[in-house]
Amino acid sequence: MSEPISAVKAARARLEQRLAAKGITIAAEIDPEFGTLDETETWWVQHFEWLKQHGYLLRPRYRPGWQPSWRTGKDSYWKYEDGHATRSGYIMDATRMSDSLVVAMKHLSPSNRRQDGHEESVVTLFSNESHNANPLNHCVRVLDVLTVPGNNNGKILVMVWMREVMDPSFRTISAALLQRNDRSDSRFRSRVLVLNEIWLCMQGLQYMHRNNVAHRDCSDNNMVMDARAMYPRQWHPSVPKKRYDWSGRVLHHSRTRCPPKYYLIDFGFSCQYDPSQPRPLESAIMSGGYCPPEAEAETPCDPFATDVFLLGNMMNTSFLEGDEEFRRPGIHGLEFFKELVDDMMADDPTERPTMDEVASRFSAIVQKQPWWKLRARAAKKNEFVILKPFRTLHHILWTTSMILMLKPAIPCPRP
Repeated sequence: MSEPISAVKAARARLEQRLAAKGITIAAEIDPEFGTLDETETWWVQHFEWLKQHGYLLRPRYRPGWQPSWRTGKDSYWKYEDGHATRSGYIMDATRMSDSLVVAMKHLSPSNRRQDGHEESVVTLFSNESHNANPLNHCVRVLDVLTVPGNNNGKILVMVWMREVMDPSFRTISAALLQRNDRSDSRFRSRVLVLNEIWLCMQGLQYMHRNNVAHRDCSDNNMVMDARAMYPRQWHPSVPKKRYDWSGRVLHHSRTRCPPKYYLIDFGFSCQYDPSQPRPLESAIMSGGYCPPEAEAETPCDPFATDVFLLGNMMNTSFLEGDEEFRRPGIHGLEFFKELVDDMMADDPTERPTMDEVASRFSAIVQKQPWWKLRARAAKKNEFVILKPFRTLHHILWTTSMILMLKPAIPCPRP
């Protein structure tokens, strides 16, 4: 019940903001219970002092004795920092007291149906020294693992607070392009261009498969970016357009100027397999609102093949074709990988390419793309026609400034 309550609160906050933009204000008094903490929020308050002892400080809303500030103010609750709850009951933001780093703390509870006990082992596996040093590894790194006292062996995974991949929107086609990380041949690196987010997530999934681990839930909502380089000031976890300290609107650089790093997250359904044994067939699950054909048919299949479908579906619905139901318009100019996506989304899992084949074909495809596509504007397919010339002119001026600043068309994040 706690997560639906949080969702209702978040929906109400968005509604009030839209109404406020039109000069309509909803008084908080019409809902006298609003502002009280739900069950999951209360859990974090109860562990405030314990987390502080381990070096992590929660926001004012989750400190013992908290009183809603808007009840003594003149504005509606959503204008106050403590009026915004966490977006998910089992994921909380906090500040690491040693260096003020904003972190995400994920509570792994045996009672959570979307956590089957594999997440800790998988995320710690790919966070160890050998995997962490491998540039092909794009699984999120865990900074700390805390054992919750008296909670049936519940754990808290501490990670850097990430940002949604599509926020802010891509400005250029080249904003999604990256030079291949291959230092053996500089001429080859300068030619091989790949879609940044897709390539790194593709590379990360390929790395997982090579280490005999299936993600099984690799939808777009489980792909995030470390955007600290883009944002000189930390954004607020619940209101990403605001600064963390609520002192104003957060500003950011472009992906071209300060490339982010992309990661796979959420390994609650992931499984590691013994390479000496035949890989067992698994029942697929709905991921990100999409159901693979084998899940609809309730037919167990190779989990690696399901991963390929989910990645292809993400490429299709987030970039290529879009999805009206989820308000994803798609982007013009990315049709060159449609044939590959169609193969990845084949109804028969045995006909889908492996991740090694997907990566190889994708690299070959993008090598053929003309250089002028690198700085082309990433126009959404639902863009208003009347706005196109103005945005095109703005893009030309911006692109010129990037060229004068000697910023490459292909952004490459620092190691």
